[in-house]
Amino acid sequence: MKKLLLSVAILAIIMPAMAMAGGYRSPDTDELLKKIEDLSRELATMKQELATVKKERAYATKAQLEALKEEQEETADTLEELSENFDTLMTDGVGRFEFFGDYRFRLDSTRVRTNSYQAMFMDPATGMPVSMKMRNEDIENDTLYTNRLRLGMKVKASDNLTFKGRLTMYKIWGMESASKTSSGLFPMNGFSYDPNISRRPNDNTLRVEMAYVNWTNIAGMPVWFSIGRRPTVDGPPAQLRYNYDSRYATPIALGIDWTFDGLTLGYAGDALMLPGAKFRICYGRGYESGLDYSGNGSGDLADTDLYGFSWDIINDREAHRFANLQFFRAASIPNMMEGTMYMAPDMMLNQSAFNPMAVQMMSPLMDTEMAVMVDANKQVGDIYQGSVVYMDEFRGVNWFVSAALSRTDDRGTKNGIHQSFGLLTNPGESKENHWGWAAYAGARVPVDMLRSKIGFEYNYGSRYWISFTPAADDVYSSKLATRGHVAELYWIWDLPETPLSKYAKAFVRAGYQYYWFNYTGSGNWMGKPIDVDKVDMNMMDPSNWDYATAFGAAPIDHMDNLYLTFEIFF
Repeated sequence: MKKLLLSVAILAIIMPAMAMAGGYRSPDTDELLKKIEDLSRELATMKQELATVKKERAYATKAQLEALKEEQEETADTLEELSENFDTLMTDGVGRFEFFGDYRFRLDSTRVRTNSYQAMFMDPATGMPVSMKMRNEDIENDTLYTNRLRLGMKVKASDNLTFKGRLTMYKIWGMESASKTSSGLFPMNGFSYDPNISRRPNDNTLRVEMAYVNWTNIAGMPVWFSIGRRPTVDGPPAQLRYNYDSRYATPIALGIDWTFDGLTLGYAGDALMLPGAKFRICYGRGYESGLDYSGNGSGDLADTDLYGFSWDIINDREAHRFANLQFFRAASIPNMMEGTMYMAPDMMLNQSAFNPMAVQMMSPLMDTEMAVMVDANKQVGDIYQGSVVYMDEFRGVNWFVSAALSRTDDRGTKNGIHQSFGLLTNPGESKENHWGWAAYAGARVPVDMLRSKIGFEYNYGSRYWISFTPAADDVYSSKLATRGHVAELYWIWDLPETPLSKYAKAFVRAGYQYYWFNYTGSGNWMGKPIDVDKVDMNMMDPSNWDYATAFGAAPIDHMDNLYLTFEIFF
């Protein structure tokens, strides 16, 4: 009977945590310890009852005393077995595991206004260049539906070794590719590649977004080491807009939103003085160049490595105050990342309704959308970037300010002249390094009586601003990469549901974004950013060529996007 009760007791503790509505979590150590304490008290009570019987009930039969003694021994055995099962559960069983996740439905409604520009084509009849004014155009998608599923896990291998991972499926309703959002209008979103493969709407495959190991308390010191596919997306202050309970990743969102493979060595000792302060040295591999067939190391490609530091100057959770400074160098940037580029007929023909000559010249293969595998063929230089964020709370209002600088080190010339598009340079131009900058600010106000939060954000990027944010959670174009202005207003409503686990919550999020583009090529490091009103594809003068327009995409003047989400964390 006691064996049966033991099994029921353990299942009663474990099974509620496995309920689908509440997600799975490891059995609570406190709950198991409480069960042991309860049995210990039961054993002590039975001992006391036995002594009482012996003292006050001398008339008790021998059979009664033996029965009570037997029950006491059985309780002691049950307690010992439960303790052994507890140790086994926490070391060899599910006690080391935590499983959690979230699902999101999202609706986007988008309108884009392209600018007119001067194009030039070769007349096949005469062999002479012909200039043509391309009209501006309104492009829209009233309804884009997406599903996103993320499954996370955490498991302890030892007291100081922990594995963390996350699998992600993100797809468009009715589609099994990224072609409908990987538009050539947006250079850094026109590709599916390593930095964004799990972060852009694609197919129904579960992809590894994160997989890394943390080794903490090394040699008893406040030092840790971490290696693997890094937690480098949705960093501060993105947790406000996405309604996360806490900081989600290490890098500052304005500078880095990029899934990559790398390692970190960190320190969190008292020498840093302020509450929650941490210092990290970080390294990652952004691109693998492969074998060098030159035989002497003089190939046009090299590995792209990123290295720098991230410093949590203060992270005071009680005061809701946070400040971080980060700096990194991206060395040997390639002209193109390895991945898939989607080419749509309307983009390739560059508004073909107004360009019948181009229609005649295009191959019949271009009548259908194509997915093309692309890869780099040369390196173009280095990029340096530094960013800072400060977050605070005042009377329940969360607010933040963030700023960043970028600088290029141009190395893509031959004899001092660019033969083709280079690092923020156009063909025919000489070597030149450029500084860029960006600013970002926002606030989120609670409306407790409506179980809601209302937020506003604004960001600006200069002409030569370069961000590393292709994995940002914006459907068509990372707003923080914009060379121009972006304003966003959002509302979050927490559903009036009782959570069944520490991970569980559900909410609806609605928002509106408006992009004003001042210069072309937002998020792209190839080609000179051109004023969106001055793009001129004159074959004789490449000074005002735009990199994306050279591939058939018109420059964008402005874009607005409405979105609505339904999100459940479990």
